[in-house]
Amino acid sequence: MESVRHRRYDAGIKFAEPLCLECRYFIYERALNVDDTRRIRNIIIVGGGTAGWMTAALLNRFIGTKDRSITLIESAEIGTIGVGEATVPPLVGYLKDIGVPEHEFMRRCHATYKLGIQFTNWCGGQESFWHPFGVVGGFIDKLPAFHFWTKYKRVKDSALPYQALAPNATAGDLGKAPHSDQPSSNIGDRGSYAYHLDASAFAEMLRDVAVRRGVTHLIDEVREVVLDDRGYIKHIETAGENKLEADFYIDCSGFRSLLIGQAMGDPYIDWGQWLLCDRAVAMPLAQTGEFPPFTRATALDAGWVWRIPLSNRVGCGYVFSSSHRSDEQALRELRKYTGQAQSVSDPFFLNMRVGRRKNFWAKNCLAIGLSSGFLEPLESTGIYLIQAALQLFTYYFPDRDFNPLLVKRFNHRMGEMFEEVRDFIILHYLLSGRDDTDFWTDCREIAIPDSLGEFLEIYDDTGIVETSVSALFPDTSYYSIFAGLGRLPRNILPRANLSDFDKVELIIAKILKMNKDIAHSLPSHEEALNRLHQTPPRS
Repeated sequence: MESVRHRRYDAGIKFAEPLCLECRYFIYERALNVDDTRRIRNIIIVGGGTAGWMTAALLNRFIGTKDRSITLIESAEIGTIGVGEATVPPLVGYLKDIGVPEHEFMRRCHATYKLGIQFTNWCGGQESFWHPFGVVGGFIDKLPAFHFWTKYKRVKDSALPYQALAPNATAGDLGKAPHSDQPSSNIGDRGSYAYHLDASAFAEMLRDVAVRRGVTHLIDEVREVVLDDRGYIKHIETAGENKLEADFYIDCSGFRSLLIGQAMGDPYIDWGQWLLCDRAVAMPLAQTGEFPPFTRATALDAGWVWRIPLSNRVGCGYVFSSSHRSDEQALRELRKYTGQAQSVSDPFFLNMRVGRRKNFWAKNCLAIGLSSGFLEPLESTGIYLIQAALQLFTYYFPDRDFNPLLVKRFNHRMGEMFEEVRDFIILHYLLSGRDDTDFWTDCREIAIPDSLGEFLEIYDDTGIVETSVSALFPDTSYYSIFAGLGRLPRNILPRANLSDFDKVELIIAKILKMNKDIAHSLPSHEEALNRLHQTPPRS
């Protein structure tokens, strides 16, 4: 079958279906007729952890190791922080891209399923609302169901929450897994779910996969990064007296940003004026036996607490503003919230430098992960931004001439992606109904970015949400936050008034019933995890 695909491409016939990574690179080499002498043959990745090993595993599948080499160098002194980390649905596709079965990944990484995020106390009380993954009502008369929900809410004076239109929220409230070991499920088939995972175990799994497939792993310290007269990286010198040369270098060294930041001097754009949380304290908790299939984000006095269920423990921590709380105050507030004076390991504090590089790709160096930028984990975008950068890089993959237009397009698109995620996170704070502490008051008084201001003006007047084609968060994500925090548009979209409202009511009733039917057809999350983590998978 693969040879047929290749012949069709050689004949110049367009092929619309998604391609595996090997096929994409075949097209790159054959269809574009790349000069063999100009190909990228050697790549050095500086830094391990989640970013480094995600990069190594994917690029290994993309370019292979025949006549090419990928080397990852990491320090023995700097390990991956083993916090529980939440993800978003694209990671399901990443696992397929690198050829790792879901059951193997979940066992290695103590993973659980995630259907969305439940936000609690963001309006000043203990009420909760959902940001569910996947479909929320779908389309009615070619319009997002949100427009009809807002009309239904006003005409009927209804208390029906927007999240009731989402099968993921209905299933999540009932404690369901997205799929079982049966051939298919509505949520599983759509890939509209994600995972909670142990970040340290995830990096270790990816390391084993990459090394087994031919990636060279070096334990050493980068001592000096030597540039040539053009400002390109010429080679790296290490504490172990190694001189490492490559065609291309990838900076996965975290906030230190050894290559693109320290050596190449690319400036960092600080976004602290918009996102006030700059500190976190992590406090892993013992597993309680409860496995909610969602991440909990609970607002406290100076930030919010994450609660992430793993199969072996509960990831927990407090993201807060150091301008509004000291470390001691934050830890005391976190312990009061959890009701536990002790955790399974000592609490540890993390600095968060919110912002991004001016350039994610400069000359022959690409920054991935924390070296490229950071946004607080409120919407679980850390691993996604790594994955998105890698997929975009494979799309714009250069030869050794490093076409400036490829670099320019990559930087533009990554910049858009970071800014869209930034604005989405700001929205949570801006719309919060809390005014009980200085932190929440200050969050609502920031001068928001122009991009978010225009976005809100259009939404407030019409209910229209406009996102880019490649945006991580679709319109339903924004509608979930708007509805959950009580910001509804001033007007009903005129096109929604053209529909027969009696029929719309019937459709909404059918959606609610269908969501309940989907949820009841799924196994409990606990049942699915017991089967996954305690028994061998079915062949």
